[in-house]
Parts: sequence; structure tokens; C-alpha cells
Amino acid sequence: MEKLNEQQKKQVRELLARLVAIDSAVTDPEQAMRDRVEERIAGFLTAHLEGMGMTVEQRFAWPGRPNVIAHWPGQGGKRSLMFDSHMDTVTVEGMTVDPFAAEIRDGKMYGRGTSDTKGTMAAFLTALEIAHARGKLPADKLYFVGTVSEETGCDGATVLMDSGFRTDAAIVGETTRCQVVTAHKAPLWFSIETRGRPCHASLPTEGVNAIEAMARVVQFVHGPWTEHIQKLHHPLLGTSTTQVTTVRGGSKINIVPKQCRCEMDNRFVPGRSLDEWADDFGRMLADHLGPGTDFEVVSRRDFPFLDTPTDAPLVRKMLDVCKQAVGQQLPGGVNYFANTGPFSEAGITSVLFGGGDIAQAHTADEYLELDQLERATEIILTLLIDNTDRSIVGE
Repeated sequence: MEKLNEQQKKQVRELLARLVAIDSAVTDPEQAMRDRVEERIAGFLTAHLEGMGMTVEQRFAWPGRPNVIAHWPGQGGKRSLMFDSHMDTVTVEGMTVDPFAAEIRDGKMYGRGTSDTKGTMAAFLTALEIAHARGKLPADKLYFVGTVSEETGCDGATVLMDSGFRTDAAIVGETTRCQVVTAHKAPLWFSIETRGRPCHASLPTEGVNAIEAMARVVQFVHGPWTEHIQKLHHPLLGTSTTQVTTVRGGSKINIVPKQCRCEMDNRFVPGRSLDEWADDFGRMLADHLGPGTDFEVVSRRDFPFLDTPTDAPLVRKMLDVCKQAVGQQLPGGVNYFANTGPFSEAGITSVLFGGGDIAQAHTADEYLELDQLERATEIILTLLIDNTDRSIVGE
């Protein structure tokens, strides 16, 4: 295992502090375009990457929202490997620590993005810089990619794939406790509306209560639907999950409600297409509610799952290093989704990797343990140097 010296530890810590100091919080697409927050960190990254000798391109997904693509000129190789880290963070509203101060206490750096996922961004950049300075790079053409709009649905990665950009493989930065992850679930989000007939609440038999119908929808989701989707099992992810997460209905206390709407979050393990699951849901819900119930699935949004073969060269080589560093024996799986979904769907062999724990992401006092930051850097540095002049993503 390659180990960082004290100067290199200081280097990655200072880089993370500079990244955290840049406000790149996104609440929604309109705010992101208005405030151009991701453009700030893209500008910093462009200067930093150029300082590393890389050629940098900014591809704007939307106004003020550029994906950053960098590589060393002249670096050839039949294969290519992308190190991707998203540039946006979630909102800083409600934080109990200064979101941009990058304060270090008790072996932890506090601030928005320390864990998700500027810490891993700093680890990627530092490992690449050290390996390049030592002339110890693999034969693959290496890219560093900073993506926008991950926190609002991996849209930046999707637009990047739509633009035609491709590599053979990708290591996507997320909080994995420095373990390599090859599988995650696929979200399928529904908004469902039930419709009734309003009347005065003192004469309920004159109307049809939309909330009562929605109660039967909720009963279906947490009963027959849950049983149905949990019949499929994945070796790394277990079973699919579902939850009704919002319910809104009615207009006034003394009016039988005309309308009610709920939202539900499904997280499906690989094995069937999301279209198949959606077809099952509509058919089974109609059967459960029976004729005469006025309902509609009014919206749907879905995201790809990740299920990278565990014998892929990238997986085996990363697992070799993670075994030395953290004792990982088998690839892992996670319930959250990430840019690995769009990349994998586009045919890129993808894994998740990074320092920190998902339990710290998005929290009011978000932090990253410094030993996780350093270990993540050492793992990537070891991967690069151990494969000097050889391919990481091929045999």
C-alpha cells in the first residue's frame, strides 16, 4: 500500500478545505441556473486541473451548469478510465455548523460536502496529481470529470452521456467507507391521485371521499405490493423496498374531499426492468381498488440501477487494494443511487468508491473523518501506481 507522507496529508486536507469553502449548494434547477453555484466550483476545478497539466473542457448542461472534463494531453492507451465526482451539494439550510468553514475538530472536518462528496473529489485529484508527478500512471487514458446536478437526480451525468462522452470504465466518488461498491438499487417514483365527489361533510353519503380511496392505496402499497416486490432477491442488495412518503388531500374540514395525492418511493434491485415493475403496479392496484374507484398514476420518474459484474478487471483490481487497506473481501452494494446509474446504462463499467459514511451525508453537522480522506487517497494512489504502464480496466 502506498502511504501519504505528512506533506501529502496536508495537501489533500487543504484542497478539501478550499472545495468546501465554495458554496455549490443546489435546491432545484431554477435556483442552480439563477445563482450559477456549480459554475463557481467548476471555475476552481478548471484552474486546479490546468495547474496539474491537464487539458480542461467545460460542457454546459444548462446555463451556469457546466460539466468539467479533464485529461492529460498525449496520454494514450486503448482503454479509458473516468474518475467522476459531482460538484453540487444539498442545501445548507438548518446546518448547525458553519457550512463553508471546513473546521477541523477531533479528527474530523466539518462542512457541507465534506462527506458528500468533496472529500472523495479531493482524494481523486490528489492521488492523480501525486501519481502523475512520479511518472507512475497506468496505460489507460485517464479523465477527471466533475458533474453537475447529481443531488437533484443525476441529470448532469445523463446529459453528459447524451452528449456522446464515453470511457470504458468509471470510478464514481461517493461515501462508501473506502470500499468498492458494484451494485445499487433503481428508484422508481410514482405520484398517484384519487378522485372523489365533494359534498358537505354533514351529508357524507352524498359524496365520495378521495382520502378514503387513498387510504386503500396506502394499504395496498404496504401490503400486497410490498409482498410482491420482495419476492426478488439480489445477492448484494437483498430485496426491493417501497414507501408512501407524502399524502396531500382535502380542502376544508367540513367538505368531503374531492381529491387526494400521494407520492411513493420504490427502490428496486436489479433483475427486472422498471417498465415491468410499473406495469405490475398499475394492474395490481386497479385489481385491489376494484371497479368504480377513480384513480390515476399521474407521474413517474425513474433512475437506472447499478449491477457491475464482480469479475470485471476494474472490480478485481480495486478489490485487491481495498482488501489491503480496509479488509474488504467482497464487493458491496448500497441502497442509494448515483451517477453510476446513467454511466452503467450507457455501457460504462462503473463502481462507487469514496471516503466517509452515507450516514453523515446531508446532515446538519456534516463531517468527514480525516483518516477516511487519507485512506481514500492512498487507495486510489495505490491503484494507479500498482498498475503503472498497465491497464486498470483491461487484462
